[in-house]
Amino acid sequence: MRCECGQKNPPEARFCMACGRALGALLPEERRYVSVLFYDLVDSSQHFQSGLQAAYHHLQEALEEAARVARAKGGFVHRFLGDGILVLFGAPGARGKEPWRALEAALEMVRTSRLPARAGVASGEVLWAPLGSGQAGEPTAVGPAVVLAERLSKLASPGEVLTEPQTLAPGVEAEGLGFREAKGLGAVEVSRVKAVRVELDPEGETLLRLLRETFHRPPARLNLVGPPGSGKSLLLEKFLENPPYPVVVLERMGPETPLRTTLRQAVERTFGQVNAFLALAELSPELSLALRYSLGLEARPPWDRPTLEKAILEAWKEVLHRLPHPLLLVAKNLHAPDRTLRELLKHSFPHLMLLVESRKPLFSPTLEARGLKAPPLLALQPALDALPPAERQALLILGVMEEALASLPEEERHEEHLRELLGELAGTFSAQRLEEEGLTQGGRPLSEVVQAARALVPEEQARAWHRVAARFYREKGAIWPMALHLRRAMQEREAAQAFRLLAQEAWRQGQPERAIPLYQKALEAAPPSWREALGKELQDAQASLGLAEDAPGGPRSQDPILQASREAQNPLALLPLLPGLKPYPLEEAQARLQAAAALWRAFQPRQALEVLSEFHPLVPASLRLHGQSLRAGLLMDLGRYLEAESLLRGEPHPPPAYRKADLEAKTRYHATRLRLLLETGRLGQALEEGERAYREAPHPWLAAALLSAWTLKGRFREDLFQEALRHPDGKGLGILALAHHRWQRSLDPTPLLKEALRESRRLSNPYVYHLALTSLALYLWPKAPRKAKALSQHLLYQTHRTGFAVHLEVARLLRAQLLLEEGEKVEHLLGFTPSVPLTRAWQAVLAGENPGENLGGYGILGRWVRELWRRRGAGWMRHRR
Repeated sequence: MRCECGQKNPPEARFCMACGRALGALLPEERRYVSVLFYDLVDSSQHFQSGLQAAYHHLQEALEEAARVARAKGGFVHRFLGDGILVLFGAPGARGKEPWRALEAALEMVRTSRLPARAGVASGEVLWAPLGSGQAGEPTAVGPAVVLAERLSKLASPGEVLTEPQTLAPGVEAEGLGFREAKGLGAVEVSRVKAVRVELDPEGETLLRLLRETFHRPPARLNLVGPPGSGKSLLLEKFLENPPYPVVVLERMGPETPLRTTLRQAVERTFGQVNAFLALAELSPELSLALRYSLGLEARPPWDRPTLEKAILEAWKEVLHRLPHPLLLVAKNLHAPDRTLRELLKHSFPHLMLLVESRKPLFSPTLEARGLKAPPLLALQPALDALPPAERQALLILGVMEEALASLPEEERHEEHLRELLGELAGTFSAQRLEEEGLTQGGRPLSEVVQAARALVPEEQARAWHRVAARFYREKGAIWPMALHLRRAMQEREAAQAFRLLAQEAWRQGQPERAIPLYQKALEAAPPSWREALGKELQDAQASLGLAEDAPGGPRSQDPILQASREAQNPLALLPLLPGLKPYPLEEAQARLQAAAALWRAFQPRQALEVLSEFHPLVPASLRLHGQSLRAGLLMDLGRYLEAESLLRGEPHPPPAYRKADLEAKTRYHATRLRLLLETGRLGQALEEGERAYREAPHPWLAAALLSAWTLKGRFREDLFQEALRHPDGKGLGILALAHHRWQRSLDPTPLLKEALRESRRLSNPYVYHLALTSLALYLWPKAPRKAKALSQHLLYQTHRTGFAVHLEVARLLRAQLLLEEGEKVEHLLGFTPSVPLTRAWQAVLAGENPGENLGGYGILGRWVRELWRRRGAGWMRHRR
């Protein structure tokens, strides 16, 4: 076990080998929520007139009687102080309902006193710790509530009990007396207590009605479930004020409370004699022995454990089936029942009604109580105090650790490390016990436990645990949890350094969004001399996402790769720099866009797609949408239309980046989506979406895309043509649309097609280049077959070499069409899987099959393919034969 001083000790050691501190002991001091009762006798000094002995006798009798009442209500008589008594409810142990029990005890102590008496009751957090370096031999309660209780008793008249607002629990009947001056405390709001009852809130009243309805008649069984402090005990107490049938109450049962003792006491209270209970059923000798053993009346039979447990279960089932009259059995705080009892709870019996209180469900049906009904420390104290020392200590450590690790990323949580750390700090304990008690879930403490640990554990003790944890995680090389524990241990400089290391590592990995909050944590903990450098690193991390300007003299200004990327003249020169730009998502995205576009213009779509990896989700929306559009266009170039469509969602569900993007990015997105709709045969939808987008944001490139759609429809839009000419790439597409328009009017489009080719070569636009070349070959096919054949051969070679899949399909089909005219075999050219309906239909026509496709969505292209089948198919088939 590791001591708080850092020394590792062997498991058998009880004291630290370095500092001598006790190992595995309870907290040397802790905060507790208590209700303090200060009771004193009025004018007791007058009894000394009859002599010391007589006065002592009168005082002794009155104080002893008052102390008996206090103990009967669960109070701890902490001090006899002259003619007064100091009683604590909630320390050294808690039973729950401390304010109610303290006020009940105070009223009864005052009303039954033989001598005039008064009392004051105050509640709040106190420090439970030894004074005088522990030389007094026992701890004491130190806190405002102790002083206030004494002051309230001095303000009270004989026969009165005074209290303050924090003790006025629901159901307490009291008369407000306004503010009174209390010595050393100033003005205090005071109330005179008249009566004490338990009252439930509206949710509790609803649960109480359900309880009464459930146990209206036998058989009935119910598991009352809820986290600690949810009001289960108050609800049971209210229900048991008027039980519907004779009741047997089993108090908390667990490993520390032998089940045999609890059962025997319950049987004796209910049946008077144990033999009367045993006579309910005629049991076999074996079952009778098992039953008597379970009640502590016999020694353990010489059977193995499974046999003994089975016999006990069968014996109890036999007896409970023979109960002659209805009986209500209430099991309180049954959080960790043994296997036999857990199995018995699954069965129902004719006259037995079973009500079980637990934190986790044990059987069905259940009734759930929710939420804390008191301050966390007051609500959790009974549950914590009921645990064995080792489990209690481990749970408090878990609560303190969880508070520190709440901001730890899930991937940084290593449960095996936490278990090892708990073993060093708390020694041997049962984690399973804490799970069964419903105080942890999956090894992590409930949020209520974390709150209670924060309130209960003194700050210095918590810091000591955090120091040990920081050293532990440093040895493990786990910087994240080490930094968090250093911060909690108030080792600010070390914490700042650890957070800075984490921030720099996250930034290097291309995650500045993780680095930013880490830098902020480092700045919070850093000494003043570090803050300027940390501030520059934080600003540069923000700049890497476009959230700030570069910091003068910051790390970005000193990075040679970043500088080289900014000075690069040729976008392809950015390719070797991309790995070094990972810490800078903004610049990396810009470089990838430029490099991918340059590769595409160099007729390398596959390489361009590889470069265009998905951008960081926090770079500006315009960049992300631009990258998404370019990626979709490349996927279409490669014939992967389904993937492209997943990136080009239309209204009413556009990509998340769309709404925040600028006009240029939105235009590229719409233009790319129009291309998708046109190439997949959805001309009507393309026109509808394109017109709507163009009305909202007119742009030359969008005008060129929309012009292509109208041309396929058979209409040439002069306004769109003039607008398209204003865009470098739009000009080539506009000229191509004009050429198709002339072709439709039986005019020679050759000069315009050649001009479109020149424009595509000037800007290196593969899309316009392939469309123009294909159109020229188709136009020349009936007029100059030899030229058309040469163009088709060039197109086939070019698209096969560069990987433009759809244009390769068109080239193969065009080549096949020309060869069919000459009677040659074309099976080798038709052996591919088409990407779009148009090439699929064209392939079918060339294979001598009915295209079978609805090609209306391709406009004039669809009509051309249908006409091709109608007029020319028979001739081709003759050539093929």
